[in-house]
Amino acid sequence: MAVSYTSNIYTQERLFFIKLLFRWSGSVWQLLWVDFIVFVAIYMILAAIYQNILFDHPEMKQTFEVTVKWIGQIRTSVPLSFMLGFFVSTVISRWWSTCMAIPWLYAPSFYSQAIVDTSKAAKSDIARKIRITVLRYLNLSWILLMGEISAHIKERFGFWRPKKREYELTWQKRIDLINGDTKVQKYFGALVTDEERLAFNRSAELSNDTDLSYSPEYWLPLVWATRLLRRARNIGLIADERAYLFMVEMIANFRSGLGTVWTYSEFNIPLVYTQVAVAAVYIFLMASLVSTQLTESDFTNPRGFLYSGSGVSRNASEIPDAVQILVYIPIIGSLEFIFYLGWFKIGVCLLNSLGKDKADLPLTDILNSNLKASVKLGGAEDTIFPNGLTDNGEPEEQQVAEFLHSFDFNGVHAHDKFGSAEETERQLRRALLKRLQGKSDKGHAKLPSLPDGSGKSTGSKDSGLQSRMDYLDLNATAKLNSKSGKHQQKEQQKKLKAQMKQFDKALKSNGAVALANGKARTPVVTAAVEPAPPPCSPTADGSPAGTGRVARPSETIRSAAEMLQDLTAPEDIRLWIEEEEPATAGETSQL
Repeated sequence: MAVSYTSNIYTQERLFFIKLLFRWSGSVWQLLWVDFIVFVAIYMILAAIYQNILFDHPEMKQTFEVTVKWIGQIRTSVPLSFMLGFFVSTVISRWWSTCMAIPWLYAPSFYSQAIVDTSKAAKSDIARKIRITVLRYLNLSWILLMGEISAHIKERFGFWRPKKREYELTWQKRIDLINGDTKVQKYFGALVTDEERLAFNRSAELSNDTDLSYSPEYWLPLVWATRLLRRARNIGLIADERAYLFMVEMIANFRSGLGTVWTYSEFNIPLVYTQVAVAAVYIFLMASLVSTQLTESDFTNPRGFLYSGSGVSRNASEIPDAVQILVYIPIIGSLEFIFYLGWFKIGVCLLNSLGKDKADLPLTDILNSNLKASVKLGGAEDTIFPNGLTDNGEPEEQQVAEFLHSFDFNGVHAHDKFGSAEETERQLRRALLKRLQGKSDKGHAKLPSLPDGSGKSTGSKDSGLQSRMDYLDLNATAKLNSKSGKHQQKEQQKKLKAQMKQFDKALKSNGAVALANGKARTPVVTAAVEPAPPPCSPTADGSPAGTGRVARPSETIRSAAEMLQDLTAPEDIRLWIEEEEPATAGETSQL
């Protein structure tokens, strides 16, 4: 099981990374300490041979120094970082995919509790037993597959003995070991019944397998579960065919997850690639043992980092103590060893995600969680539900009313400051208008003011709405004039004029229909500021043009709004199109 450490990380704590770096359990130090001791010991032996033996043999000493330089040049030309990075990334990707593919039984338990149910008290117990049986089959399928590929599950149920790898078991003995597990007996009592044993026996006979060669198919209990759900649908324990198909799809996804885990277990990373990675890392580290040795040139060469002006003397008293110690300590080699071998060890530990290392997947804990979830969630009794949600045979309306009566809903949002929905909408509209007005004031071109309607009308029946359209036209023109590029301005002005002509045609045709009907609601179009519409034009004899405001049907206004959205008006203008009630007598007299 992977070691959990992130819960102990506090970024506000000073030097928290020091505490994280020197953790032992599951750390790189726990993986490398044996290899590191061997590496340092070999390095010190080579250094002692060079300093104490080869100095008395000049030819052998020169050969050793040439070898150190030659290996150092070759070692730097090997692209170990690229090879090792690709290997580790591939292994971690497979490890995470396997982890995500392992099916859990929380979702099947929730869905079975919600779907396989009935409001009739006489069938409530039958529905609960069906849910438990379906989840029992899912757990059995999970164990049968993981018992074939996981070392954790094999050792837990006794399918595999560490001291005796060739541990032959008949399939009947495996079923007995599954039923005899402590957690299985605690939650289910047994996962396989006598009738189901006979079904496995008939399956073995169909495949002509013996008791030793036959391995119970993990997908067979899933087939039993789908058949049982079909029976539950036929007797009315599942509401409709759609819910039944959803449960079948859920079981199919469960089987797909098990199949994915089996695929990753059976089809491994090619052995050739793993061998190349292993050989590259260990050859590189062996080369580091030689190439990082300190030779005489490192002391006598002026460019050497341990150069002393007087050179190297055979008299130990003339050599600084720090230099004598550094000769036997692989500083650079130790860093390379920790980085490269630690990186490689990560990939090796995750190579078998179903093993027994600390970084492997905790399948035993997952199984215990699945068993518990199946009984607690899927096979939940009425005792875990509050009064009003139990299947006691009373009418559901009465149960729901009693259940809701137990909670004081007057305390919900009793102290909020939001107000009603209408008030909140008005506040948001005012804030948006204020913001849009501020943006328009900061524009490059000064926008013309809205017409106040105090002047005389030109005689058009839709002067109120037309004046607002003129305002939009002027606004858009001002926006276009503020942009650079005369060609772009001309093209946009042409497009705007064509759209305005099309809008005028639709407005006139629909206005005539509205006047003929005489009962349409009055449209109100508001922009950054909502002025009062201008009065209607008088007729030739001086009488008012109509008995009220110019009326248009709501369909006309909605089509006009859709056309307004296509206009290239400024972005800081927002239109609201509302429908008002028909004009009252007081409003008619004002007009």
